[in-house]
Amino acid sequence: MKKLMISFALAFATFANSAVYEAENGTLSGTATVVTNQGASGGAYVDQKEGDITFGGVDVPVNGKYTVKIFYKASDSKINILSVNGATAGEVSFSPVSDWTAVESIVNLKEGTNTIAIVKSWGWISVDYIEVIPYESIPFNISPVPVTPGATPAAHALYNFLLNNFGTKTISGIMTGDMTSYTMGGDIKGHEDVDAVYKASGKYPALVGVDFLFANGPKANESWYIEYTEKGISIAKNTWEQGGIPAFTWHWKDPLDQKDAFYIKEAAGTNEYTDFDFSTAFVSGTLNWDINSAAYKGIIDDIDHVASYFLELQEAGVAAIFRPLHEAGGRWFWWSINSGEQYAALYRLVYDRMVNHNGVKNLIWVYNPQGNTVESFDPGASYYDVLAIDIYNNPKDYSSNGSSFEQFKNYSKGEKILALSENGPIPDVENMANDEAMWSWWMPWYNSWGSAFVAQTENAVWKKNMEDERIITLEDMPGWASEITKIPTLKSGFIPSKEFKIYDINGKYLGINNLSKLPKGTFIIKQGNKSQVIRNK
Repeated sequence: MKKLMISFALAFATFANSAVYEAENGTLSGTATVVTNQGASGGAYVDQKEGDITFGGVDVPVNGKYTVKIFYKASDSKINILSVNGATAGEVSFSPVSDWTAVESIVNLKEGTNTIAIVKSWGWISVDYIEVIPYESIPFNISPVPVTPGATPAAHALYNFLLNNFGTKTISGIMTGDMTSYTMGGDIKGHEDVDAVYKASGKYPALVGVDFLFANGPKANESWYIEYTEKGISIAKNTWEQGGIPAFTWHWKDPLDQKDAFYIKEAAGTNEYTDFDFSTAFVSGTLNWDINSAAYKGIIDDIDHVASYFLELQEAGVAAIFRPLHEAGGRWFWWSINSGEQYAALYRLVYDRMVNHNGVKNLIWVYNPQGNTVESFDPGASYYDVLAIDIYNNPKDYSSNGSSFEQFKNYSKGEKILALSENGPIPDVENMANDEAMWSWWMPWYNSWGSAFVAQTENAVWKKNMEDERIITLEDMPGWASEITKIPTLKSGFIPSKEFKIYDINGKYLGINNLSKLPKGTFIIKQGNKSQVIRNK
């Protein structure tokens, strides 16, 4: 055993200073082209254009996670795919830079020889070389309570469910689109997108996504638009009643109600676009809100309107996941066209207005950036419970997207729940387990309106995953009434393990590790990544 340990240590010692692989020595496909340039490492680099760059012969001493640094230039923001041994590892976002700059990703490599490829999604970056370095994963240390002060019992139950399953089980989900065939107040199982999952797998998803797509904008007061939003609220209520999890997205249309659109011109194609610039809501040259500006007033009116729907759910005892200002850093929505600091200020305004002004206390908040914008657009850890990413792999690509999982885990210091908030094909549970990338939930985009995202996963894969005990379906959900009311008391014989911490109901650590010293009241006991609400009488 000692000899084995010495040889293992020596293997890493020889690799400790990393290994470099030049792009011009890789295998190029498509229109990728070698460019001679004395300013580049090795005297040349590769213009990716519409092609791929594959680095062969990437040798590592042991199985495990490694950091891959890609040294690149880009004239504009781009997203491309990182592939390892022919399987998708995750997406990589490339910010516009004029000098050679490194962007990092974390991948799983097998002992011996591997291939790493930069596969075109958007293409059009220049790559000098990659550097491969051993990576040491950090443990999770997630707060036992949601970020919302005074969160409702339902919100606490939902957060506790997410936290206690995170890392071992993944919640199945689906986004809803077309509401035409759904009857107000009806069973969610009858919605065509939910039913599409059932037809493919034999089970129903536990998480159902709805959109405030038509809740605001110049047509928001038209009957069809109002009905669409009210059907979404109906779906949220019925999902909760059946023990499921409602999850809200908000494609926020022009707050000035001048355009019925959320896309900016460059992303709209032939569709209507908005030129709304939310920076006009700030006092010029600052991040202070100009409360007298038309832009600020429009933003506030829309926030208050959406908050009224959440308050309706709160009154009904329903909690939900909320993902505002999604895909931060992607230059296609109006809320993401300005600086990261301005985006963060807007996110905080949405949170503060809803939580502290309107009294919305039933939400689990999600921050959803695009890859490498995770840091520059971050509104602050106290404003969100979940860090999530949207990744659309090619149809039938069931990769775990473990590179993005590890990147977000590393960025958040292991202090946030991680989710795959939008996807095409589902990540196979075996891939997630093998890559240690068990997302809290995944949610394919809707199948309706001709999108057919459920069909991007083969029925056999749907069935295999939904029948796996590590995937939570609607049939597996315990029911929220029991989750909220079943709070054990010390008299019931609840005894935690020796290593635990005690927090008050708002998440403040009390510095007490002895139950005999606990005063009367409701508290949270945390053991590792798991937490339990207890009541001391």
